[in-house]
Amino acid sequence: MINSYKIGKYIQSQRKKIGLTQNKLSEILSISPQAISKWETGSTLPDTSILLNLAETLETTVDKILYGGNIVTKTHKRINIPNIIEGLQSIHSMKAYFGENSTFYQGAIQGINEKMNIDFEKYYQDEYSKEVLLSEVIIQYLMEGYSTSKLDVDTFIKTDKMRAIIYKYIGGENIMKQLFYGDDPKLFEKIRSLAKEFSNINVLNELPGEYLRLDAGKNYWATEIETDQDFCYGIAADENNIQVFTYGFGGSNMKQVIKVAR
Repeated sequence: MINSYKIGKYIQSQRKKIGLTQNKLSEILSISPQAISKWETGSTLPDTSILLNLAETLETTVDKILYGGNIVTKTHKRINIPNIIEGLQSIHSMKAYFGENSTFYQGAIQGINEKMNIDFEKYYQDEYSKEVLLSEVIIQYLMEGYSTSKLDVDTFIKTDKMRAIIYKYIGGENIMKQLFYGDDPKLFEKIRSLAKEFSNINVLNELPGEYLRLDAGKNYWATEIETDQDFCYGIAADENNIQVFTYGFGGSNMKQVIKVAR
């Protein structure tokens, strides 16, 4: 079970160990100092995607952050990926089991679609989108302290982009494509001008549209900005526009709040 107090203390100790103040760490991660303070007191936990940059900045791994600095043998909490695949298939099969007009089926699918901001049935018809769903469940398990291996990931996840995202959560090297401020200052300045919380953004990750709940088949330059409230910002830029969203833990309840021409 995740212990927010131990996680907070470990974040604090690592921050001090490498000589960072709360203000400096907040600048690097493009979040508020209050958010750092809440982590360190155990009031809140870092949201999903920010763990990647946090681990790199603190010169540690996602695994160690989630276990408060401890190396834990988790063989009893190993992710069973075939079971996840079977579970997703069972959701898809509900239409056949209960009937398309069944209130049970319609209610279940509506809840999934609203919470995840997707059309589940449409997603499940596309092999790549189906793999995105599988990857998201694996990541959620990793966030809860379960474990997997690169071998298991490679067995069931075929696309390099989704493998790269999962690898980050199991302490792998960063093989995601990144865009830095010096590569496109104009884009970064435009993003920084959209909100005060974005003033220190200096790196974006290339992520697939399916993972971001945006256009399938497209890649976006994206990042996540944690706030000291109960939501995060998600920023995604393509060749034409910059979009900003708010969402809850795990990407739930996503709402677009800004869309401007790039």
